[in-house]
Amino acid sequence: MMRNEHQSKKSSTLMRSSVSTQDEKQLNEAVNAAEAPSAATLDREPTGPLPAVKPGVRPGFTRNSLTTWFLPDDGSVKPEVRPGFAGPLKRKRQPVVIVLGTLFVIAAVVFAIWKLNASSVPNVTLYKVGMQQVSLDVGGGGLVYPYQQLNVSYPVAERVVNVLVKAGDHVTPDQSLIQLDPSQLNVQIKQASDDMGAARAYLDAVSGSGTSVNVAQAQQQYNLAVNRYNALVAQASSPLLHNGNLISPMSGVVTTVAVNPGEVFAADTSLLTIMDESTVIVRVKVPLANLDLVHPGQQATVTPSALPSTSMQGTVSSIIPQADPQTDTFEVWVNVVNTNGELLPGMSAFAHIQTPGKALALPRLAVLNLDYAPAVFVVHNQRAHLQPVHVIGRSVETVFINRGLAPGDQVVLVGVDSVQEGQIVHVTGVEGQTR
Repeated sequence: MMRNEHQSKKSSTLMRSSVSTQDEKQLNEAVNAAEAPSAATLDREPTGPLPAVKPGVRPGFTRNSLTTWFLPDDGSVKPEVRPGFAGPLKRKRQPVVIVLGTLFVIAAVVFAIWKLNASSVPNVTLYKVGMQQVSLDVGGGGLVYPYQQLNVSYPVAERVVNVLVKAGDHVTPDQSLIQLDPSQLNVQIKQASDDMGAARAYLDAVSGSGTSVNVAQAQQQYNLAVNRYNALVAQASSPLLHNGNLISPMSGVVTTVAVNPGEVFAADTSLLTIMDESTVIVRVKVPLANLDLVHPGQQATVTPSALPSTSMQGTVSSIIPQADPQTDTFEVWVNVVNTNGELLPGMSAFAHIQTPGKALALPRLAVLNLDYAPAVFVVHNQRAHLQPVHVIGRSVETVFINRGLAPGDQVVLVGVDSVQEGQIVHVTGVEGQTR
């Protein structure tokens, strides 16, 4: 009996040992499986009350501050989260995460704005404007006119006996041009003489016995007769008429002949035209902006449009003080000695007038819209401002201005295409100097 009890106790002890070993193994496996998600939990021990033990469940042990492990009677291991811990900790972490995220977004926006501003500030090189002695080239285009042009006419109707010249002939002073039939003029002179004598006789007759009215009328008729006679005699002795021939009053070239032999022309009709082309006048249109730069006596270089390789020297002879409202120009006459006859009346030509003086000079690269609205960017206190300027001359690389800038002003030379009005610029260098 005692042996049986001993064996029974031993068997019971072995069974409990076996159960305990099995339970501990299952518990360790469950705890190890729960350690992986517990990395984000707090390491401090819980301070709240422990949860009540459910009926039929044996309490185990706690591996961390959030999870309590229970060992049910059926041998399985079930974790149970203690109420009152995980919720408050998560609520405490949410504001921190929000603040950190907001700060990160703000920092990113500030960095982007700084980067954008840094990239939008252009690098420019400035040029310091200076005054210098220049020979300005002012000019314009126009037409060539003869120095003198004469239309030969006769104040009395007459018949042409012969035409002694033709178009293109060179003539000299007192050279015969047209032979006239003086018979009609002689007849008119004789008739005027007879009329004058008759008027004189009538005046003498009424002067002694006539009334004052009759005397006044007779005197008036006599005066008219005398004036007509004197006019005809003057025409007959005109310097343009010699031995019945019309003669040339000047040297030149006959350009037109308007009558033929045997033709009877009316009084004051143009019979032929003579031009003096030994000196020509080029009448050019110069912009009104250059009115104060042109003066009589200045030297000019004239280039015919048809002969671009030919240049002739001339002198400004006249300035016509009248503006052309359609072109905003005024007319300048340039006299050119045309010894070789290279300039023909009617040709188009361009006159360059050299004007010495002082002007502000700057490179062409610094000037925007040079041909229609010239302007430059002037930099003051690291800011660029668009400034219109008045151009009075230019060369291949330089522009000369007389209004819009002052000596010492700094204008954008390099980088002008990337600059806008009022924009901040980064100056990398300054060229030029005041002279």
